Amino acid sequence: MSDLSSIVGDIDRLMEAAQREAEKARDAQAQVGAAASGTALDGKVTVKLAADGRVSELVLDDEVMSMSAQQLAREISSAFNHAWAGARSQDPAAAAVAAIDPAALASRMQELREEGVRSMQRITESLGDVMQKIDRRLS
Repeated sequence: MSDLSSIVGDIDRLMEAAQREAEKARDAQAQVGAAASGTALDGKVTVKLAADGRVSELVLDDEVMSMSAQQLAREISSAFNHAWAGARSQDPAAAAVAAIDPAALASRMQELREEGVRSMQRITESLGDVMQKIDRRLS
């Protein structure tokens, strides 16, 4: 049974290490600045995107405030699309990684680790029960 306890401990250590790596990825992603920016109307509308693709900044020149809401929305969309296209063309691998939510990944890794440990404990207990039954029959 000590071998099984050792296996459970090894699995727990591996899952903790994987969780630490996921947390490092989350922290590294949080430290990354703007991934890309796009403009419209000769720079009067600027959208900056963070590495994860979310809008980190929207700058509107005072001149655009007299536009209709529909026109302004089109220009903001255009600036966003330029920023998004620029971010995706810089590094496809980085874009794929940026699309991952490290917080959700770390949380899921924690859940999996805990479930794995519980499963291994149940297996260990079941094997212990079987070994006791075998010992009683052989005695």
